[in-house]
Amino acid sequence: MKTSRIKVMLLSLIAVLAIFLTACGSQSASKSHEQASFKNEPATTKHTDVKSTVLSGDGFWYLAGKINHKSNSGVEAVAFDKKTGKATMYNVDKFYKSYSAAKKAKALNKEGTVKYTFTKNKQNQTVIKLAGKLSGIDMTQTVTVKDTTKGTNKATKLHLSGYHAVRDVDMDKTNVVFVETN
Repeated sequence: MKTSRIKVMLLSLIAVLAIFLTACGSQSASKSHEQASFKNEPATTKHTDVKSTVLSGDGFWYLAGKINHKSNSGVEAVAFDKKTGKATMYNVDKFYKSYSAAKKAKALNKEGTVKYTFTKNKQNQTVIKLAGKLSGIDMTQTVTVKDTTKGTNKATKLHLSGYHAVRDVDMDKTNVVFVETN
């Protein structure tokens, strides 16, 4: 009688242990898939890393108050063209997966085309200068990169990564995120 109880308890313990190990295995597998899908996230704020990250892919970046930015006036998007050294600035109603997705949705409200440069300031931070005409008015703004950021926009379910930055337009400085979709 005691032997059968011990066998039942051992079998039960093995079954519980097997279920537990299966659950742990599936969690780590899903985390590895999750990590693999976000490989293009910026890792550092070094000048060369920022420049190559911004100019890689389709070069479509967003300037917004935060990753879950809500605004009635939309979000500013910048499409960098590394061949010409120019960037086209748009206003879009929300975050899109790519430039082509925003174009397909007819959501690109062009504000203008400006020249861009990447420099470093005294604190060795990357500064992106955008200068030109927006809606026919001369404009110069800088985006100073501070640190990296990432997250998921709740409204669009898109994963965004990039940088926390300070945007300076006509001596009016605001904290923003400078992000792209992954």
